[in-house]
Amino acid sequence: MPARHVFRITTSPRGKILLAALLFILLVVSAGWTQAPPAQSDSQAKSQAGAGQQPQATPPAKPGESGAPPQNPPENGKGQASAPAEPETHITKDQAKELFRSVDEILQFASEDTRLPIDHKVKRNLITRESVEKYVDKRMKDDKDAKRLEQSRLVLEKFGLLPKGYDLHAEFVRLMGEQVAAYYDPKTESVNLLDWLPAEAQKPVLAHELTHALQDQQVGVEKWELAGGRQDNTPLPDQQEYVVEEAQAARQCITEGQAQVVWFDYTLAPMGKNIVTAPEYVDAVRAAMGDSKDSPVFGQAPLFLKESLLMPYTFGLDFVRTVLVNRGREAAFAGLLHDPPADTRQIMQPETYLMHQVVSPPTVPDLDAVVGKAYERVDFGSMGEFDVYLLAKQYGAQDTPNYYRHWRGGYYFATHPKSAPHERIAMLYYSKWDSPEAARDFAKLYYKYLPKRYTDNVRWTSQCDIGSQPSAGTGAGLADQCNLEQGATNEGPVVMEWHDNELLILEGYDQDVLQRARGVFFYHMTPAIQPSNHKQ
Repeated sequence: MPARHVFRITTSPRGKILLAALLFILLVVSAGWTQAPPAQSDSQAKSQAGAGQQPQATPPAKPGESGAPPQNPPENGKGQASAPAEPETHITKDQAKELFRSVDEILQFASEDTRLPIDHKVKRNLITRESVEKYVDKRMKDDKDAKRLEQSRLVLEKFGLLPKGYDLHAEFVRLMGEQVAAYYDPKTESVNLLDWLPAEAQKPVLAHELTHALQDQQVGVEKWELAGGRQDNTPLPDQQEYVVEEAQAARQCITEGQAQVVWFDYTLAPMGKNIVTAPEYVDAVRAAMGDSKDSPVFGQAPLFLKESLLMPYTFGLDFVRTVLVNRGREAAFAGLLHDPPADTRQIMQPETYLMHQVVSPPTVPDLDAVVGKAYERVDFGSMGEFDVYLLAKQYGAQDTPNYYRHWRGGYYFATHPKSAPHERIAMLYYSKWDSPEAARDFAKLYYKYLPKRYTDNVRWTSQCDIGSQPSAGTGAGLADQCNLEQGATNEGPVVMEWHDNELLILEGYDQDVLQRARGVFFYHMTPAIQPSNHKQ
């Protein structure tokens, strides 16, 4: 099943790999997703449709089978290939011509399916695997945001979403080498087809990619997905950055979710079905999207990276399908391009979009002034509902919706202590919830996972012991419970404090920062803080 990833390197807890629409690079397709239902004759299709049978989900293709991209063999413990790679085949000139001819036909299908008009034909290119790999690596290196990749890695490590010393750039290139199928490039307004995959295997992928071409012709996708963000590397004011990041993540889910719907409709069309009339098929394929048995690099990637790559094609697909079923095709395609969701909460809970429920962004204080002159800013980023989903899943929550559905805002602020090596960062994480119970439950989850993120165990100095107390959701009396946890790690102090529905976590900051932060966030009695000289 196709799943195209818009790769961007910036610096939120999801690495902003999910955000800031700077590049449309490639279509990510795992071996288990590329295999469409086997081709049927017209009589077979009509027979099934007439009998009212539901199409069956096809088992994933194995490497080397038709419809599955060739893959590098897994390595053994000594770093040697366990089996020789099969020679890569290439499509013939006649097959390439047929594939090129199909572009116009499939573009017409996508236009009729989405009700998005065709403004002009889409250019097409046939490319080699080597050129794709060079393209991916070059775009990652040339992208202005690539300068912030190291900062992104440090923040992700701090949250426990990446292992210490993880080479995010190299591992992502490896992942793309395994997963690449085809891609639409809005910079050249062309679709790039692959010379090593059979033409029939690429046609469903084209349905997905040509949907991006139609989106691009309507709204200019690169600019549209920026959602008010800047195309250069100039930082926005923190308050604006918070709103922009969440809007960008939501819009990526729209572009990918719409393209997924068209992929399903194109795949099901020979059987007289579509994504609305064949829900069993859609749900079966949707459930198999995380299957990595034929994708060793994807299978070994950190949970954060896998979930971030999948998010636009899982939650995004669910969102667009919900709008389609409840509001129709006009609303699900042109309507979403002109009235997109505001944040990942609306994506993950489509009913909030349909009911026009928007969470107001929290007010962001002058964080540079809060931490003071002893610290140097590394990064600021929103912590949206999808980020809470990632943290809850990483931290071992058995029921992730019980956490992310109660999110009502949040952000992080990362700095370097000027006196410490740059490999170490200090971090402030503020979050807001729909109830005191939800704030406390998330604090408990965070507390329990903290020891796994430091080489030395956390030495708690307070008596609150939130980890051993009953969950707030059980009805425990909040008035009788303390609301402050303090501890020490090999990277500095840890403080967790919660009041009502707000939770503040500081890691690696000294007592002066703690007192200023408590005054700003909770007590509003802090002495006047002079605005910092940090340039926004």
